[in-house]
Amino acid sequence: MDELDARLRAMAKREDWTLPTAYETAMDGLEEQIRQGTLVRAVNRRLGKRVLILAAVLAVLACGFAVAAERMGWLSPVVDDGDSGLLETCSVQVDQTVEGNHCNLTLENAITDGRVIYCLVTARYDETFPDIDKVVEDTLLMAGSWADVISCWRVDQGKEPNTARFILATGQVSENAPENREESYLGREVELVVKMLSDRDTGVMHVIETYTFHVRMNDSIPVREAGWPDGTQAVVTPLRAEVWFPVEETSHDLWLEDPQSAVTWEEDFLTKQASTLRFADGGTLEMEDALTQRIQRGTHAIHMEFVEASEGETTSRCHLSLLSPRLLDPDSVTGLELNGQWYEFPAA
Repeated sequence: MDELDARLRAMAKREDWTLPTAYETAMDGLEEQIRQGTLVRAVNRRLGKRVLILAAVLAVLACGFAVAAERMGWLSPVVDDGDSGLLETCSVQVDQTVEGNHCNLTLENAITDGRVIYCLVTARYDETFPDIDKVVEDTLLMAGSWADVISCWRVDQGKEPNTARFILATGQVSENAPENREESYLGREVELVVKMLSDRDTGVMHVIETYTFHVRMNDSIPVREAGWPDGTQAVVTPLRAEVWFPVEETSHDLWLEDPQSAVTWEEDFLTKQASTLRFADGGTLEMEDALTQRIQRGTHAIHMEFVEASEGETTSRCHLSLLSPRLLDPDSVTGLELNGQWYEFPAA
C-alpha cells in the first residue's frame, strides 16, 4: 500500500490542477481557522484539496482498468450481443455439466455460424486445483477431428468461491484445409471436447482434465455477403468477419520465400490494409479489436492466408478472418474500409 500511495502521490504532483480563485480563497480561510482552533465542525465537512486530487486519480485509474478489461476480450461474445436479440434467437442453451477429478465444467450455451463455434463455460473447482488463470490460458476446445481455431478467453471470476467463467472457441476458417474438414456445424450434433492442460506438477505441459459434451448446434444464423468489381469480397456473421481482396504476386511470393521474417512482414502488411467494418449504430470491427486466435499453441491476432488464383482469376487473393469480441448484427453492416478505400454494402 505504501508503494501504491507513493505512486499515486507522484502522479498527482505531475498533474496541473487549476482550481477556481474562490475555491483557493475558501481553502486558505479554512486552513487559517484550523491553525487558530476556531473551525466549527459541521456534519457535512468539505474534503481537502489533496483528498479531491487523490479521488480524481483513482477515478482515472478505474476507467483505465475498465477499458483495458474490455480490450482484452473479457466480455464474452456469447454473453454480450449488444441488445441485438441475436443471443436469444441464435444460441443454444446447453446447461450440461461434466465432473472431473478436481474441477467440474458446465457448458452453459453455444452458438455457431457454421465455421466457428463459441461456447460459454463455467468451472467449479476445489482447493487442490492448479491456478485457474494459468489453466484457462492452456484450455483447448476441439470439435470433430480437426480445427484451425482453438482459443480461450477469460470472462470473469464467478460469483461463488472457486468458480470462473470463460469463453472457448473452435472452428475451421482456413481455405487451405485438409480434406477431412467439416463442411458446416449448423444444425448438427457436435461432440465438443474440452482439454485443460497444466505443467505445475511435472514441468511438462500435459492434459489434467478432459470433458466431453454432445450438443445439437443452432440450425441457422444471419449471414451477410457482398462483392465488388475489383475482386474484393466480404462475409459477416455474428461471430466473425472474413475479407478477400486481390494482391500483387510479389506480395504473395515474399510471404512464402522468407519464413524467418514472415511474422514481421505479416504485421506490416496487415497494418497497411487497415481493415475496418462499420455498422449502422456507429460500431466498428477493426483488426486490432479482433480476438486472439490460438492455432497449434501459437497465438495470432488475425488468421491470414493467401489463396492462389483460380480459373477465371488473374491475381492471388489475401484472405483475412477476424473473430469478433461481441455478437455482430450482419444486417446492420454499412461498409468496409480497406487499404484507404470504401466499399459500401448493398441495402439489406
